[in-house]
Amino acid sequence: MGAATLLWLGVLLYLLRFDGVPVQTFLSAVFFVLFFAVSVTYYGRTRIIVDSGGITYRGLVRTRRFSFADIRKVDVLPGPVTVYAVRAGRGLVHFTSLFADHRRLARILVERAGLLPLRA
Repeated sequence: MGAATLLWLGVLLYLLRFDGVPVQTFLSAVFFVLFFAVSVTYYGRTRIIVDSGGITYRGLVRTRRFSFADIRKVDVLPGPVTVYAVRAGRGLVHFTSLFADHRRLARILVERAGLLPLRA
């Protein structure tokens, strides 16, 4: 994500060297710079901390604490980037396969919350 931000920033700066570049081209480059910058910020800030009593999820704008007893379900939504949706009595948090050890984290949440894994 960081490399993509730098790449698109380079493209934007490169475009500034030319006359007659359409405004839509500049706006497209600005969009990608902002998109990847927000992604870097999101993944840099987001943390999931597991301790003996539950999990603490620190997202981009808020921090939430759930005990293992609060966790009702862990949904796995496969795709190019797998999304893990942790449903608790007081809300929902999610993480993706872009996180290191995401499978292990999902397995720990299912085990400690006392949930039964679904068989395919």
